[in-house]
Amino acid sequence: MGYSLQDFCRDTREILKNGSSRAQIEKVKTPMERLLVDPQFLAEYFNDQHPQGLKRIYVDSQLGFEVMSYRYDKARASQPHDHGDSWAIYGQVREYTEMAVWERTDDGSDPDHATLREKTRYRLNPGQAGVYYGRELHSIAMPDHSRYLRVTGTDLETIERLRIDAKAGRIERIRARQTGAAA
Repeated sequence: MGYSLQDFCRDTREILKNGSSRAQIEKVKTPMERLLVDPQFLAEYFNDQHPQGLKRIYVDSQLGFEVMSYRYDKARASQPHDHGDSWAIYGQVREYTEMAVWERTDDGSDPDHATLREKTRYRLNPGQAGVYYGRELHSIAMPDHSRYLRVTGTDLETIERLRIDAKAGRIERIRARQTGAAA
């Protein structure tokens, strides 16, 4: 019997009921890597008819974590960015993703500028997952026809995040989307 999206979400909910510390988030990698190789899951959510770009495939009503599938037919790369006060786990399905971890080398006193240094780089291959906790800066680069799964602790569009131009050092604050009607 396979390991389904529902199985993964149930197991993730059980892990996260004990908190969302780095140690707890790391525990989600094991069931995620199990899901990443399940043939039925891959056939349903990562086939060639699946929509391009990001697609939310699950939102947990109790704990707020989200599961998203990504399908890109053209190569993509990001600037260093964080996930605000949330966390993310990337899981590779097809092709690979070059993951780079960055650190600030400035003192953080200028709210509009940062100096960065690439700390480490690794490749996520199909069936592998990588964790980014809190405000860890990272960038991703992938070739044509990449597919990956991402789980986040919350809807990232509702929290402020940072994106930093690695060469120029410009900090861009990605503002949270406003929810509800304005008074």
